[in-house]
Amino acid sequence: MGESNLTDYAKFLKEKIPEKIAKTDEHFTIEISIVMRKPKGHFSRAPGVILDILDTFEGGTFFQGQGYWRGVQEPIIYILISKQSNVESMIELLRNKIQNAQLKLLQQEMFVKINGCSFIGSLVDSAVTKTFPDQWEFDDDMKRITANQSRIDEHHKLIYGRVDYQRLEYDLAQEKWTAMINEFAQKGSLSQSEKRDLLKCYANILSPKLNLEPKFIQQICQQFNKLLPLKEDSAFSSEILSKHAEARMRGNRIKLFSMIGVGGISVEDLAEDGVFAIEQIAAHLESGSSPYLENDPLKDIQTIIKHINKISSQHNAEIKAIIESLTTKFPEYKMSFSKVFN
Repeated sequence: MGESNLTDYAKFLKEKIPEKIAKTDEHFTIEISIVMRKPKGHFSRAPGVILDILDTFEGGTFFQGQGYWRGVQEPIIYILISKQSNVESMIELLRNKIQNAQLKLLQQEMFVKINGCSFIGSLVDSAVTKTFPDQWEFDDDMKRITANQSRIDEHHKLIYGRVDYQRLEYDLAQEKWTAMINEFAQKGSLSQSEKRDLLKCYANILSPKLNLEPKFIQQICQQFNKLLPLKEDSAFSSEILSKHAEARMRGNRIKLFSMIGVGGISVEDLAEDGVFAIEQIAAHLESGSSPYLENDPLKDIQTIIKHINKISSQHNAEIKAIIESLTTKFPEYKMSFSKVFN
């Protein structure tokens, strides 16, 4: 009497899924609590974790809150996701994301709800969690996440072109980005914000998936290099374009220029600029500055290293020295820094 037909999918994060339900489709409502704290003296990786989860599940809702667990009250970001999916694939994907989040955030336990049923526990071996730090501080990056709103001050054609591109509407994306470049070309002078948006536009429109005239590509590459000079800081103020953000663009330039085979920069110069980009991220973090928006700097360093290694194998010693310096500054992330060459 009074038996519930509710399936406790949350327990399958640690238990085997019965064959009779593993291949069935189900509508999932998932709630994930991300604690906004970080090892004392370190930078936060929580914004990157939150964005990764939202991207993985193709969107969701998130908001600020306060959590109380075992006598400790702390700020959290609460994520809500709705998704139709095969049970086995959904649980496997969620298990992967939760385990990844626990390792990046150095959390002893994670809180998840699946269709109303809770999981509170660890998906990481206790031998690993015992090494997690005891000293923490609250993180103010919640304001950066909620204030970002997909880069609210960007030019509208840059934003909507990015949306078209993600929908594989490449012609529409190219049309919007080209119109923006032509619009800015008609102006006598540009503000720093407009020049920054041009840089972002160049990094988007140079995609090999678009059909640009060779002369137009050359012009874009020349302007890209002018706004972002090789192996030296740009003229942008840190409020307009942080060194972390600038370094991400340098990494993207290595990928784009090496793919399209133009740009007026030698392969070795591109590789050296990649090392400079990693140095920029390191200096940005060591100065105590927060990572750029929701981007994980360790992931960005790893991506830049991959781009460098595709065109040159001469800079591993320099890069390792930078990583060793960062590991000394942020010892609680030692395990993650050791994997950036993987």
